[in-house]
Amino acid sequence: MPTSTEVRKYTDTVLEQSKAALGEARKPFLAWVGATDLAYDRLRAQLRELPAETQARVKKLQERAQGGAPTLDPVQVTARVRQAVESYATQAREAYDSYREQAREQYDTLSHRGELVVRRLRRRPEVRAAFKRTEKLLDHTEQLVEDAEEGVTGRPATQGQARKAPARKAPARKSTPTRA
Repeated sequence: MPTSTEVRKYTDTVLEQSKAALGEARKPFLAWVGATDLAYDRLRAQLRELPAETQARVKKLQERAQGGAPTLDPVQVTARVRQAVESYATQAREAYDSYREQAREQYDTLSHRGELVVRRLRRRPEVRAAFKRTEKLLDHTEQLVEDAEEGVTGRPATQGQARKAPARKAPARKSTPTRA
């Protein structure tokens, strides 16, 4: 088997593996975008509810202040505190187990939410224009790589394979695009 064929097969394998790895590498970013979007939504909701909640708490404190403080027995307080600590420790263990399971589900949910946000952003004209410029740069780079391969092997890079795209113009070697 000629060396160029082996290189091409190896390149195709690496490309497929890279695509799979890139898909997995995107997931934390998408989860971060989804978490940010969710936090922003919740913050807005809390800010809307804040005035009413504050008024309710102030009213409750005023009612307690007018009622007077009850007398406290130190033995009863100690028993109640001990009971509360034990209760909270049990609840904390149960909550930890529950949160561990929920974390994985939430991660997937946030990743999906982030993906939706990214899709929405991709529809914007300025983002589309940036992608088009990037695709042009990648096409130009691909052509340069094919030319280099042809120069090294002495055979056209597309020998025995159909071209993916229609024949391109020869790359302009005078200058490179200034906008990224």
